[in-house]
Amino acid sequence: MSAWLPLGVIALAVLLASLRLCLPPRPPRARLAVQLVLQLAAALLLGLALFPPRQALPADTLLVATAGTRAAEAAAVRAAIRVRLPGAPALAGVERVPDLATALRQHPGTRELVIVGQGLPARDRDATLPPLRFLPGAAPQGLVELQAPPPLAPGARFEVRARVHGLPQARVELLDPAGHRVALAAPGDGGRVRLAASARDAGDVEFTLRVLDREGRRLDQVPVPVRVRPLPAPTLRLLAGAPGPELKYLQRWAADTGATVQTGIHVGGGVQLGDAPAAIDPASLARLDLLLLDERRLAALSSAQRAAIAAAMRDGLGVLVRMGGALDANARRTLRDWGLEVRGGERTATLKLRDADTGADAGTDGGRAPAAPAIERFDLAFANPGVVPLLRAADGSAIGGWRAVGRGRIGLLPVADSYTLVLAGHADTHAELWNQVLAVLARPLPASPLARLPAWAWAGERTALCGLPNGTRIEAPDGGTTALLADPRAGNCSGWWPRQAGWHRVVAGDSSAGIRVIDPADARALHAQATRQATSALRGSTGITAASALPVPGPRWPWLLGFIGVAALLWWLERRRPAVMHRATGAP
Repeated sequence: MSAWLPLGVIALAVLLASLRLCLPPRPPRARLAVQLVLQLAAALLLGLALFPPRQALPADTLLVATAGTRAAEAAAVRAAIRVRLPGAPALAGVERVPDLATALRQHPGTRELVIVGQGLPARDRDATLPPLRFLPGAAPQGLVELQAPPPLAPGARFEVRARVHGLPQARVELLDPAGHRVALAAPGDGGRVRLAASARDAGDVEFTLRVLDREGRRLDQVPVPVRVRPLPAPTLRLLAGAPGPELKYLQRWAADTGATVQTGIHVGGGVQLGDAPAAIDPASLARLDLLLLDERRLAALSSAQRAAIAAAMRDGLGVLVRMGGALDANARRTLRDWGLEVRGGERTATLKLRDADTGADAGTDGGRAPAAPAIERFDLAFANPGVVPLLRAADGSAIGGWRAVGRGRIGLLPVADSYTLVLAGHADTHAELWNQVLAVLARPLPASPLARLPAWAWAGERTALCGLPNGTRIEAPDGGTTALLADPRAGNCSGWWPRQAGWHRVVAGDSSAGIRVIDPADARALHAQATRQATSALRGSTGITAASALPVPGPRWPWLLGFIGVAALLWWLERRRPAVMHRATGAP
């Protein structure tokens, strides 16, 4: 607030009071002069009490001890002032403060902050701070990084990425919501580890990531939120040049996913098995999400059909060419026209889709079920750039590829016998393979306004949610509702302070999505590492410039005491005025 407004009010009050004193009956001149001088003095003292003169205060270093601070670390820092935040251990000669803002108000001459320990909690990182040095303590031991999977389609395979620190020879396991082990791996370089599993039905579920020592004792664990979106049943059309077991089990998989399936299988002589023949024209293709062709039907397409499929892809249709044999010249020319130029593909080689040591074949007792059998793929390569691998084998090599065509996609899968996975008792692996293909190539769904929500947040800390429509609200596990208000000056982001751990629902119109709120006590190493990183990011982004001396407001109490004394004297003079006036006029 500007100082001119209150000072103007004080000046007006002095002027009015002086005019009142000058009106009849006026006191004697000497008394009037004293009262006028005292009123001016009172106004001046009140103004100085409200806005004391600024004085240069020597700038000092403020040491702030946070959680995990050791006495030796704090003693090694030269600082004129030492404080500790809640959560920090008791240290000799270190004053306890409720938060950093209080410490800065109590010590306005601070020119530099030195943070020791694990770092500043979230409530203290949003303020404008002086230049800052961070001297972190020992790094936390356990799971210090977690990358949860993005929203998934039902049945899709996903990866959980994490990093373990300070626990040599540890193993990391992933447990499903029922507590069964679905993946096990040893951390690699830098303690990083990746574990894979599969999503099941739509909904928000919680997996668990655990760190075990060599004897199997638990050292650390964190919850892993997995969000499986409910998706409308896709519409597929399977076209093949001949019947075969691959097509049979592909039809079974499509039926299990709830998809609407149209089938057309040529058997020669103009005869087609399956559903009633459907035209390959723009109208019928517009109703499909994914068109699957084998290499024979691809080669047999007419020029009009190829043009109709190309136009449908530009409008969003997904097309997959499934290789059951080598590609002939017509098939290769059609793929080249659609953006996939292939070389080779006459020979086959075996591949494994899943590594038995890290995949979901691990049993709950540490043993492993029989590994999925190897399948065959055609040895081909893509000649044009911009082709993305469609799948990955257990050794990381690419299986097939795809590229965008307008709003749609064209893909090539050089696998001839994925049905053998079902015959060997690994129907789940077969379903995962085709679920991934469907998720990559199928017609894209309309973008959800909640697609960019984070997978998880910390309880008791502020989380920024951006890009949400007006009217978005969050429903807590206890039934409470929080309405989000977007700040247009902050990129239409909303601040949210969850208090309760558990799944929260973000509702925007007809769309909803889940966010798992994690209690920091349930993931201590992960939270400590996040605090360290956030504090380190504050270096170089502070808003106050260092100086040898800082101008700060001087003390107010001397001016306030002077104002009280002068005001009391004026009051005493006003109280004596009637008696004096009565004697002057001779009144009884």
